Amino acid sequence: MLRIGLTGPTGSGKSTVTALMRRWGGVAILDADTIAHGVNNSPACTAAIAAAFPGTRLPDGTIDRKALGAIVFSRPEELSRLVGITFPLILAECEARMDAAEAAGCRACVLDAPTLFESGADRECDYVVSVTAPRQLRRERIIQRDRLTEEEADQRINAQHDEE
Repeated sequence: MLRIGLTGPTGSGKSTVTALMRRWGGVAILDADTIAHGVNNSPACTAAIAAAFPGTRLPDGTIDRKALGAIVFSRPEELSRLVGITFPLILAECEARMDAAEAAGCRACVLDAPTLFESGADRECDYVVSVTAPRQLRRERIIQRDRLTEEEADQRINAQHDEE
């Protein structure tokens, strides 16, 4: 099975490329962000995040993503700490799902992962496709998509590696 990593910064157009790849047939599409949300909501991960970032656990036991985002997107060292907790768990789940797609007979699997290189998931891929767009266009897209302020959008853009 061909393993394709799809990456690019927030707002670059990865969802559009993924939609085009879905048309190929026989291709499994894995959304690392969706996988990450599931992993991050698991009891073990939630407990680890809450312990590392006090005040981010909601009364229902879930993580307050907006509060956590305010912490990690404004301080790079805090984002690194969060990544150290979550990436190993997310990567293990992505690998398991890629293996399952292969076992199911898929001819290719696309792993849509904005942090493909940062997480080490690129080592699981035969090819990598990088989607890019001008910064201002990305900013406009994520403000509209995520209903963020300009400042919040810039924080998210600045928290990611440059396209290069």
